[in-house]
Amino acid sequence: MDIGLLRTFTAVAALGSFSGAAQRLNMTQSTVSQQIARLEEHFGKQLLIRTTRRCHLTHDGDELMERASQVVALVDEMEHAFRPELSSGTVVVGVVDDSYLFAPLTRALAEFVERRPTVNIEIRAGMSADLLRELKARNIELALLRVDPEVERAGLLQTSKLIWISAPNWQIPANGVIPLAVVGGTCNYHKVALETLRRANLQSRRVVTCSSLEGVLEVVRAGLAVSVVPEGELRRGMQIVNDHRLPRLPHTGLKISFSEQEPSLAAKQLARVIENTLQNQVPLRRNA
Repeated sequence: MDIGLLRTFTAVAALGSFSGAAQRLNMTQSTVSQQIARLEEHFGKQLLIRTTRRCHLTHDGDELMERASQVVALVDEMEHAFRPELSSGTVVVGVVDDSYLFAPLTRALAEFVERRPTVNIEIRAGMSADLLRELKARNIELALLRVDPEVERAGLLQTSKLIWISAPNWQIPANGVIPLAVVGGTCNYHKVALETLRRANLQSRRVVTCSSLEGVLEVVRAGLAVSVVPEGELRRGMQIVNDHRLPRLPHTGLKISFSEQEPSLAAKQLARVIENTLQNQVPLRRNA
C-alpha cells in the first residue's frame, strides 16, 4: 500500500476537509479526492462522508484512523532513524504576534525538540499578511496565521472571540469618537475594528500606533485608547468594554499554512506537534 494514501487520509480526517488537507499537503483538491477514492477502493469500505461544510469519518473510517495514525507516525520514526538528514537542519516558522499563543507554542516546541534534537528552529513573529508574503517568497517554511473563520473554515486549529479592551472604568468620549491604539503596519485587528465601527456608523481616530502589541496594551492600560485583540490577550489592569454602543466583533481563526514548495519532513513533523498542542488547548482568559 502507498503510505501517501494514509498520509492523505489522516490529513483529511484530522482537518475535516478535503480542501484543508489539499492546502496542508500542497496538493490539488482533486488529487486528494482521487487518493481517498483509491484508499476506499483498496479496502472496499466507505471511509468518509462529505457534507457541504465538513467531511466525517464513517465507522470504518474511524477504525482506520486509529491504525493509520500509528502507521504514519511509525514511518516517520523509521525515516528519522535511517535517514536522519531528513529530520535535521533548520525549520523557519512564522508565528502571528499574539503573545498568549507563545505559552502553548513553547510546549509544542519543547516536545518537538525532545523528539528531534538535531533540528534547529527559527521563529519569526509578525502579522499574518506579512507572514503570508514570507511564505510565498519561501523565506519561511510554515506559519501559524490568523484567518477569517467565515471565509477559511478548512483546517482551523482554534477560533477565538475578538474583544474591545480598555482600562477599567473607561467610557466613550462625549463627542462619540472612539480613540484607538493599534499595531502599525498590516494589522488585521485594526482593519476589523475600523470596518466594525463603520458599519455601526461610529467614528474613530487612531491615537497611538506602535510597532509592538505590548506597547499597544500599555497604551490601553493607561486609559488613552481602546484596542481590539483576541480574548486571550486580556491582561491585568484591563477590561472588556461593556458599553453596548461599541458593536460586537467577529471571531478570528488560527491555522497552519506551508510554503508552496514541498515542506521538509522536519517541517511536517513540527506542524503536527503544534497542531496537536493547539487543538487540545482551550484558550484561557487572563486575570483582569
